[in-house]
Amino acid sequence: MFTKINTVEEKAMTDRELIKRIMEEVKDEKLREELLALVVEKNKKKDNTKQEEERPIDYVARQEILLGATQGVAKVYWWIGYIISIVFILVGSLGPLGFLVYFFTPAEERDLAGISGGIFFSALFIIGLGGVLSLRSGKKEYERLKRKSVN
Repeated sequence: MFTKINTVEEKAMTDRELIKRIMEEVKDEKLREELLALVVEKNKKKDNTKQEEERPIDYVARQEILLGATQGVAKVYWWIGYIISIVFILVGSLGPLGFLVYFFTPAEERDLAGISGGIFFSALFIIGLGGVLSLRSGKKEYERLKRKSVN
């Protein structure tokens, strides 16, 4: 009975057929469970080796796609941040105008609108300037690291 399973003709048998044959021919319950466990273990080993072989290729391909996508997204975010920072600088350049309005109005007519506008717009100018400087230094650092990784 077991010599038939090991013949060349039986090796080409699929696992499903092998399980069916074991269930039909083996009458001892313990032996049947052991043989089925061996079949399952053999399949697990095959699956694990197959996954290990496929995993590095899959991982590298996924990283290439993800890296390309993240670089594109990062560039879009960088440009958006750069444009917003420039808008902050342009709008913030109205800060000195607010201070001028405050100081050139007569003392009796002064209110806090001029000084608060000057402070608000100056804060926008400083935020925009900080944004532009940090984005430029970040870009220089990225290019330096990129050159270093190529070499």
